[in-house]
Amino acid sequence: MILTLCTACAAPLPDEPMQCAECATRYCSERCERYDRRRGGHGRICGAIASGGGAEQYHADKKYAEAVDVAVEECAEDAEGQTCYICTEALHAETKEGLVRGCACR
Repeated sequence: MILTLCTACAAPLPDEPMQCAECATRYCSERCERYDRRRGGHGRICGAIASGGGAEQYHADKKYAEAVDVAVEECAEDAEGQTCYICTEALHAETKEGLVRGCACR
């Protein structure tokens, strides 16, 4: 995921955009960089972006985590009240585990 818009104002980035010195988040101008650091909240997450591999990777990971949360929630709603015969058939007497240890339905 390559970010092509200014983080602060969503304007298209110029050929050589301004960058945060710590995390390399890109801005269309120095004014937008200052605005985002002071009022946009960049100062709070700059370290996380830098340690997360830069702005593109940080935002891709964030979107991935959001998508996983939605998928897990929808799967739980779809499977509510159903019986999984893979993991509940022939339960072990002591461990109460089924045929497959760690079945995805749980």
